[in-house]
Amino acid sequence: MNIKFLRTFYLSIIATHLILLRNVIIGQTTTLNIDWNNVVKTIPENAYGVNSPANFIPSYSNNGVFMNNLEQITQKKGLIRLHGWGMIDENSPESWIINGQWDTTKIQQALAPLIQQGYEIMINIPSGPLGENDYQNPQQFAQFCADLVQIVNIDNSFNVTYWEIPNEREADFISPGLTVNEMANLIQTASQAMKNIDSTIKVGGVATAWININYLTQLVQLAPNIDFVTCHTYAGDCTNSLSDIYNNAQDAISDLAVLRQNINTITTSNYIPVFLTEYNLSYQGCPEIQTYKGVVYDALIMTQSIKSGVDATCYWNIAPYSDMSIIINNTLDENAYLYENMNTYFQGEMVQSNTSDISKVLIYATKNPLTNDYSFCLINRTDLSQNISLQMNGFTPDVLNRYLWDVDNSYLVDTTTWIELNDGTFTLTPYSVTIFNGQMNPLNIEVFPTDNYTLFPNPTSGKIFFRNTYNNKYKLFSYNGKLLKRDNLINNELNIEIYPGGIYILQLYNDKGRKIYYRVLKK
Repeated sequence: MNIKFLRTFYLSIIATHLILLRNVIIGQTTTLNIDWNNVVKTIPENAYGVNSPANFIPSYSNNGVFMNNLEQITQKKGLIRLHGWGMIDENSPESWIINGQWDTTKIQQALAPLIQQGYEIMINIPSGPLGENDYQNPQQFAQFCADLVQIVNIDNSFNVTYWEIPNEREADFISPGLTVNEMANLIQTASQAMKNIDSTIKVGGVATAWININYLTQLVQLAPNIDFVTCHTYAGDCTNSLSDIYNNAQDAISDLAVLRQNINTITTSNYIPVFLTEYNLSYQGCPEIQTYKGVVYDALIMTQSIKSGVDATCYWNIAPYSDMSIIINNTLDENAYLYENMNTYFQGEMVQSNTSDISKVLIYATKNPLTNDYSFCLINRTDLSQNISLQMNGFTPDVLNRYLWDVDNSYLVDTTTWIELNDGTFTLTPYSVTIFNGQMNPLNIEVFPTDNYTLFPNPTSGKIFFRNTYNNKYKLFSYNGKLLKRDNLINNELNIEIYPGGIYILQLYNDKGRKIYYRVLKK
């Protein structure tokens, strides 16, 4: 055999093993802490939102496939921001303008399905009817905005609460742009005109192109009637390294924390929400957006922004025709399931959580008293596997649902046990987002472990078989304590195939007639 070939072959094997070894053992263990008893704040239900410019177009608002995707992503909880420059461009399919005036019929057709299905909406009016530079006459712009409030909330009774004006028109970003004094005048003039039509609405902005701390802080001082503050952040144009992209995300989060603190200091008598109404890995389309790279960035921004004091976030964007969308060819991209999981599990109350090294692993944890969900998200923002030590106070799960996005598994759903997670060897794969969800046992009962002598198989895909049953009666509970079924076993067999995957509690009887409970995992 060729000596040169053998040498190359063995060197490649050694190199591969060195890389694997590096990925597993380099770096110290990251310690993560969750105190489930320490509630930091209540999370607004609309915290994990999206931009949906497609809903300017009636054919999308009335499209069953698109609206089903929208519902799955948001669970009808995340804020739906309607923004796009096409709104005021008569040549765009998104346009709500016809002959320089609002197109009342198209507006009604576009909004009605969203309102009827119970979505929380924010309407952004980016500029006036003459295009991107038509914002410099406050009185004219105010009347334009008030006319839309009349159509939406008075003529059609849609009762949209959040109105955002304008979009990225600050002097630091464009020319001609508005100084902070000019912007405050625009906000106050437009807000007054809009609230003269409907006094129940909230008017805010000003959707700055980045987290412009000084500009927005001064704006709140100069425009005391502003109801909420909005800003944007993008990590670049996809040419940056992943390390720079994730550093950019964490810098943005730090800026949001400063902005939140500044506004709290100014407005001691009333609370002004801060919304991050646009964010993405890149401000232009690129393939990385729809990969694990985008998931890590999105998870960083979403979770850590809420931790920093932001009230809601909106991903840019989900229009199926956009190269930045997480809906591809009317099908959800794997990244879209991150938003589904956030809106499903991360509601209720944010609890105290921290990490020993924010340059490696970040954490976010919530509990929901209404659904009994305990959920936490771990983000490995590095190119190395990270060993973790997880310490919890106030809740110790037995089995956890796991949702994983990483380089190797674009989207993986499975289960893990607390023993596996807490044995000191659990590793987060490189560039990954892992969501864990479990539930406290609300039945206040002692649940016994199962073995193949009592019932099998466990986990099961449907059928469970029993040995040595002393009474054919049983009760099946969901893990949050809801009684699902009570009946008699037939031929020592039970079929739970109709129920979704998860953890269930099964009540049986022992040889003395006492109730005993077993935990069953349905795959």
